[in-house]
Amino acid sequence: MELQSEIREALSDERFGRYLTACSNNVEKACTLYLWNMQVSSAFFPWLSVAEVVLRNRIHLVLSKVHGPEWPWANGFERTLPQAKNHSFSLLEELQNTRKKHERGLQTGKVIADLKFAFWQQMLKKNQESPLWNRHLFTAFPNLDRTLSVRDNRETVYQRVDKIRELRNRIAHHEPIFNRDLKGHYQNIIKLIGICHSQEFIDWFKQGQQVGRQPLLEFFLSNKP
Repeated sequence: MELQSEIREALSDERFGRYLTACSNNVEKACTLYLWNMQVSSAFFPWLSVAEVVLRNRIHLVLSKVHGPEWPWANGFERTLPQAKNHSFSLLEELQNTRKKHERGLQTGKVIADLKFAFWQQMLKKNQESPLWNRHLFTAFPNLDRTLSVRDNRETVYQRVDKIRELRNRIAHHEPIFNRDLKGHYQNIIKLIGICHSQEFIDWFKQGQQVGRQPLLEFFLSNKP
């Protein structure tokens, strides 16, 4: 079988067709774009990973202050979680189902690691302003703009996290991202980390992702086919 035909068969016409369309039906260019899409997706992964870890640890810091180090089992915290509507994601069910796996020894750290990304995003919604964020938003995110209101800052953080979640899900499902504003997504991730930690921390992480003198992700973003 000719290689180009085999590639199209392996990837499916529907999936590969999006690359063909972007490359004016030039199969060779579409193949190159497909490989680049995989490479840049892979280069995003460490940034998505550190963003998620940083986010959940900052929220954990506040939950521990308000409800104690074993907050997943705190009745006071559970009462702040809204019931799901119309089969939407349920914070309460996610917490209850996750903590069941770690009841022995009340292993908060393992609960944190197992909770879905959506849980942490939903913790930034308006309904948590009174329980958490009116008093502790700047505890979790010390580098936010203090001239803005808690509500405006919280909404900004929520929207940043929502963009990260959307990109994360596309990459996890092996979807095309070549047609997205990837430089914008990269800056959004850096800004989320930056409201939690210093530029020195960001520079340290960049150094761990370098190829030559350039961070790997920046290399791919500047060398799109």
